[in-house]
Amino acid sequence: MATPKPPRRVPAGAPRRPEPQPEPGAPLVQAASTQPPAPAEPTTSETPAGRLDLSDLEALAQMSSEELAALMEGSSGGVRLEPGARIEGTVTRVGQDTVFVDLGGKSEGLLDRSELPDATAGDTVEAFVVRAGENGTILTVKLTGHAAAEHLAEAAESGLPIEGRVEGRNPGGFDVRVGPIRAFCPASQMTRLRGVDPDGFVGQVLEFRVLEAGDRIVLSRRALQEEEAARKAEILWGTLAIDQQHRGVVTSVQPFGFFVDIGGVEGLVPRSEIGWGHTDDPHQVVRAGQAVEVAVIRADREQRKLTLSAKALEDDPWGAVGSGFVEGGVYSGEVTNVTDFGAFVQLAPGLEGLVHVSKLPGGLPEKGSRLDVRLMQIDHERRRLSLAPVEAGAESITPGAIEVSGTVVEVKPGGVVIQLEDGRSGWLPAGEVDLPAGTVLAQRFRRGRPITARITADDPRRVTLSMREDTREAQRSWRVHQAQQSGGGGFGTLGELLGGLKLPKE
Repeated sequence: MATPKPPRRVPAGAPRRPEPQPEPGAPLVQAASTQPPAPAEPTTSETPAGRLDLSDLEALAQMSSEELAALMEGSSGGVRLEPGARIEGTVTRVGQDTVFVDLGGKSEGLLDRSELPDATAGDTVEAFVVRAGENGTILTVKLTGHAAAEHLAEAAESGLPIEGRVEGRNPGGFDVRVGPIRAFCPASQMTRLRGVDPDGFVGQVLEFRVLEAGDRIVLSRRALQEEEAARKAEILWGTLAIDQQHRGVVTSVQPFGFFVDIGGVEGLVPRSEIGWGHTDDPHQVVRAGQAVEVAVIRADREQRKLTLSAKALEDDPWGAVGSGFVEGGVYSGEVTNVTDFGAFVQLAPGLEGLVHVSKLPGGLPEKGSRLDVRLMQIDHERRRLSLAPVEAGAESITPGAIEVSGTVVEVKPGGVVIQLEDGRSGWLPAGEVDLPAGTVLAQRFRRGRPITARITADDPRRVTLSMREDTREAQRSWRVHQAQQSGGGGFGTLGELLGGLKLPKE
């Protein structure tokens, strides 16, 4: 007959396996005990405190790997204290030379106060474990000076960052001084940014990761940057939103745009989003390492693609159309692009119009040249401007021509906007219209209605018109005077004929 196996004993503090549960629907049956309950074992002090007896050792031997891991986790309070581990803790008190940090699980870290001179109780700090021993866990924000030199091998194994001064450049990278020791950082390991001036690093005190710590000390600053960027990226992707504004650093400039790091996440500013003006070469606008302000316009979390805009933070130049730039106005602009169907002229940054090739009998202008144009038509829906060279348009209307024709474009409280046949914009003030009593402008003028009016002022930007009877009389007088003088002799100007006529101002 086989000897029954003794029941497994679990040491104090060890996690216990869950009791088996009956299948759903099975009856609950409790077995009747055939033996009287065993008397309670008397408490003895034979086993010294803090030591495991034979039964405890047998119980540990029967534990699974998961149970052993849980037991060890519980004994250490859940804090990993391996050298190089990044920890976060709360400052409990600040001594004269030491900052004490609560690491949880009854563990306390010791940090040299010179590394955190402004630390106060209650602050949350991040640090690295240098070593853990009976006297406590030694922490550091980074190893510096002679301490860094003494712990190079340990830093290489644990990943602990060290501090070094960049002394100079060599063909392959940079000479770095770590305390009294000379180290080397390859050029490709100095920064994760592209196109940065390497001479700018010389003389700086920077943090590095130790890649090799044998006869040759090899460092990397880029490794630390990428780890920090990856850590921040996970947080940032969870908070990104459209139209969100960020300050970032240009990491790379390409013909199609430039890339910006906004704190661990890199996004592209396409060439069309650099500014409202025309941009041929992004290199002429930004450089690698430059700080810029951008806004989020697209965020693809699945593909981890981010599209940014710089011009979204600038005022839309189209807001000046209709006020600063009006139909019929004459402006000077720069030819930004020349195509088979015409030339594009920039009136202001981000505000371009097309001069059709049919209006350029002398041929297409050169890109980059200046051209005086007249604003012929504004298409607000498609945000397009139609332009014509001043010399290609109709001759300027002068007060001598007197009468012009046009079409009503818009009726405003103060007057009527007229589109003249030559393409210019005319303004008919409300005071220059003879209206019957009780009649308003909107009743007499309808959009698209053709009208005939007379010029009272001819400004290059806008022609002022009138439909008053007294102006009509002045016109007739001028015509009579012109006919009388047609046989010889000089004649006065329209201004002289209208000299005694007081016209209302706009």
